[in-house]
Amino acid sequence: MTRVFQQSSRLCMLFFMVISLVACGFHLRGQIIIPDSLKVITLNSASGSNDFDRDLRIALKKAGVTVLDKAQASADIPELKVNAISTSDTTLATNSDNDITQIERRLTAVYFIRNNQGKALYGPRTVSTSKSLANQNAEESTKLAYNQQQTEGMYEELVSQLLSDLSYSPL
Repeated sequence: MTRVFQQSSRLCMLFFMVISLVACGFHLRGQIIIPDSLKVITLNSASGSNDFDRDLRIALKKAGVTVLDKAQASADIPELKVNAISTSDTTLATNSDNDITQIERRLTAVYFIRNNQGKALYGPRTVSTSKSLANQNAEESTKLAYNQQQTEGMYEELVSQLLSDLSYSPL
């Protein structure tokens, strides 16, 4: 009797752990599957960030996408065009001296896939990410280093969202 009770209590415990894990929104992510028509592209990025451009090229390569120079590409190769990344900061908290202590930084990128005549085949599509940045009342050099480090992480998240969105392309 106690053995049956132990087994059923373990099963219930496992069930509740799985339910709580699913309820929190966690899900495993596999490798992003890019449509075959986008396995070879040219990249035209006007993002304004070398970190974003580097992260995008690395992520595209990991997803099995070959990025060609525009001069090497034939007429039927689509182009991934990324417009300038916009940044906006919103004040979230101030201290008693009215100095800003926390901000929300939002990065937004607009991209589209176009053919060699410049006609959009997919998009424009918008991806964005935001993050709360604390430590805004620290010494200026500390604040700049912290904000730069956090923004670099946000670029990686933006690239991840762009590739995830690109995987749903109907092309």
